[in-house]
Amino acid sequence: MTPQSSTGIAGNSQTIARNSFWYGLELLYGLLAAFLVGIVVARIIGPQRLGPYNYILWLTNVTATAGAFGLPMTTRKYMAEYLNRAESGVARSIYRTTLRVQMWIAAAVTAIAVLLVYTVANPEQRLFSLLLALNMAPRMVGFIPSQANNAAEVMRRNTVPSLLGGILVAALTLFSLWRGWDLPGIALAGLAGTSLETVLKLYSVKTWLPDTVPRRIPSGLAKQMFLYSWQGLILMLLNIVVWDRSDVIFLKALNSDIRQITFFTMAFNWTERVLLLPSAFVNSMGATLMAQYGRGAERLRPLTVEGTRYVLLIALPLLAGLACVTGRVVPLILGEPYRLMIPVLTIVTVMAIPKALIAPPMLLLQTTENQGFLVIWLAICGAIDMSLDLLLVPRYGAVGAALANGTAQTIAALGVWLRAHQLFRLDLRLSTFARIALCGLGMSATTVIIRRAIPSYLGLAVSIVSGALVWFALLRWTGALDQRDGQRFLDIGRALPSGVRPLWEMVVGLLLPGGVRSANARTLQRD
Repeated sequence: MTPQSSTGIAGNSQTIARNSFWYGLELLYGLLAAFLVGIVVARIIGPQRLGPYNYILWLTNVTATAGAFGLPMTTRKYMAEYLNRAESGVARSIYRTTLRVQMWIAAAVTAIAVLLVYTVANPEQRLFSLLLALNMAPRMVGFIPSQANNAAEVMRRNTVPSLLGGILVAALTLFSLWRGWDLPGIALAGLAGTSLETVLKLYSVKTWLPDTVPRRIPSGLAKQMFLYSWQGLILMLLNIVVWDRSDVIFLKALNSDIRQITFFTMAFNWTERVLLLPSAFVNSMGATLMAQYGRGAERLRPLTVEGTRYVLLIALPLLAGLACVTGRVVPLILGEPYRLMIPVLTIVTVMAIPKALIAPPMLLLQTTENQGFLVIWLAICGAIDMSLDLLLVPRYGAVGAALANGTAQTIAALGVWLRAHQLFRLDLRLSTFARIALCGLGMSATTVIIRRAIPSYLGLAVSIVSGALVWFALLRWTGALDQRDGQRFLDIGRALPSGVRPLWEMVVGLLLPGGVRSANARTLQRD
């Protein structure tokens, strides 16, 4: 590797680390506050009444995402490219055009949804259905400024609006439950929080892109954006089928127990909360990949493989650990009415590991405009998912839906990785990934053995702590982390307060076979 490329990758790593911090801060709040509020809602409302609400919520979320017509990803990709080519006038024109189109689409989609609420929806569910439908408009508009900030690789501009919007949602949700406003109050809280977040994000873009003179979008670029947007829309629809709980449609149509929708959606929600932490890294890496493509595509391959390795390091202990303790955690947190959710959550968490690992190669294919394969392959995986739903859901309910969705996810991940390797000849570093998998296996075995040996909530706590200690010990023993990782961790630690840095360096040293001094020595030698 040339010195120049080493410097470039180091700079990309620092940018990804910085953006991961800000996006992680946003997601950490979502992991804690939204998760805790969700538990309160689940206990008060119950699985029977929560089923129809979750179904309508899923429908509106899917409609808002699909109704974006691929414009958010188009905004991020082409704004990132032109910002990094120092053509900010074109970048501003891209932003203004996509925002204007998105506003018209949001208005039309919301109007149709409101009409359906008054003509089709159950009268008993009309009020909260109306509020959920109205929530689609600010959410769809907010996609554009959010991706514009990502294109500039400064995710802190999205963090404050998201945090303030999330705080408002949590406060109003708890207040509505206290006042007895029930499901309409929860839906109203979501509408208020989303509206605040969108307004603040629109303002944030205005603060850094106000004085640039717009330039006319070249006709060739306009056609390219149009094609990319439509491919993105098709890909998004297929992603919804494969990844985003489309199985609830089959649960609603083929299984008479409405609670199965609650069990499936809540298991998915819990898993998505866990995946928020690796998602912080993936989203930061995605912004850097888009920008890097504008600077030169030669560094995309090592970024993709390294990014996947870090995603596995984050996601594997969280997902495998949760799968090992679901039998105790679900009754403890949600109560006995949710005990049937235990096998569903176990399946969803284990089979979400391929879901976490597919994001980097998908970003690589999208960045390099190789979406055609993704469209075809995800269509095949979507057909597999729906076929398995038809076979399993009538008899096994949410468990069958989890198996169907997880199987399709695993097949999709394998195919995407094979295609990325075929196109770009990626150095997959399989031995390194195998060492990380071995660490996860040892951690899981430790957690399960202790939990069964001590069948109590004390045993649950001991098993979690012991599993975490075994995970970190195995990382050092197997050499899953190398000195380059140590230097990256040290670079992140420089952003910490001076009093905390020695502790951070000690932790990093414990994870590395050669210790933190070896990482520092390597840096000095390189310099």
